Amino acid sequence: MASWNIAVVGANGQVGSALVELLENSDLTIEHLDLIGSDNSEGEIVRFAGKNLTIKHIDQMNWSNCHLVFFAANQETSEKYARLAAQSGCVVIDATGIFALDESIPLVLPKVNESRLEDYRNENIVSVANPMVSQALRSMAALTDIEQLSQLHITNLVPASYYGKKGVNSLAGQSARLLNGLPAENDFFDKQLAFNVLPSSLTGDEQIVEQIRRITGNYQLAISVDSMLVPVFYGLTQAISFVSSVPHSIAKDDTLLSQYGVTLVSDDYPTPVTVINNEQPEEQIIMVANFHYSYGNQEQIQFMSVSDNIRYLGARVLLETAESLLIHYID
Repeated sequence: MASWNIAVVGANGQVGSALVELLENSDLTIEHLDLIGSDNSEGEIVRFAGKNLTIKHIDQMNWSNCHLVFFAANQETSEKYARLAAQSGCVVIDATGIFALDESIPLVLPKVNESRLEDYRNENIVSVANPMVSQALRSMAALTDIEQLSQLHITNLVPASYYGKKGVNSLAGQSARLLNGLPAENDFFDKQLAFNVLPSSLTGDEQIVEQIRRITGNYQLAISVDSMLVPVFYGLTQAISFVSSVPHSIAKDDTLLSQYGVTLVSDDYPTPVTVINNEQPEEQIIMVANFHYSYGNQEQIQFMSVSDNIRYLGARVLLETAESLLIHYID
């Protein structure tokens, strides 16, 4: 098996940190790992495979020495450096969404449209799906033929961690102040999030809709999306309803569920707390419950799902993309 030189941009962030942990236990043979962080994390030490790795500044990176790089920082960083890395011969896997609607760059969700990875050669860049898109399409692919969808509605209950460490720290600070009888400080969110619900305007409903259409190949699919920011630190919850163009049974297929990393819960229901506090974090999954026909519309099927938006929808999906790319399309 080939060995690889890999870099992680955003290694000090939530998804980047989780990805580094997963890389240590992955099936990839890593010859050298470069960790690239923000300015304030430069020089920090990270333990990996028994060695101390120093986080470096992105301007110190020689992309020609790298086989593959994950961009898990922000869109500004990807926009400035991703094509530079790709033009130096390094394959880029981007998690920021900056290239998601670029028709020359494949938008990939492993296990759903994995064959698009062969198009990485267009620009040496692969864009991975938004976490909300990943959760919705993987759970639906385990339950129905997504190519036959005619209508789709998604309600996202978005955790603070969707907005990075700043979102988590802001919710923690607001909660602490309120519990101590002090007014909440709106230093990150424009209104109080703790013990409250806010419309989530930063999730980009247009991006979600167009990414789903690109991945399914159905550009006429009727999709509506609602997103609410809830006072939860980690764990994305979705309520989904869909209509298929062919008759559909709600009988479950255990093989499909396993294939897409989905567990169907029939005697209980998942919550962000139970999913994130899973005692076996390596068993990262999407948990689906309340799968049923709509009471008011028998053609419509509804369900809810919960998953870890950092470890699974973020880091795990990135790693699966890399493993498939390096093993099946490059190795």
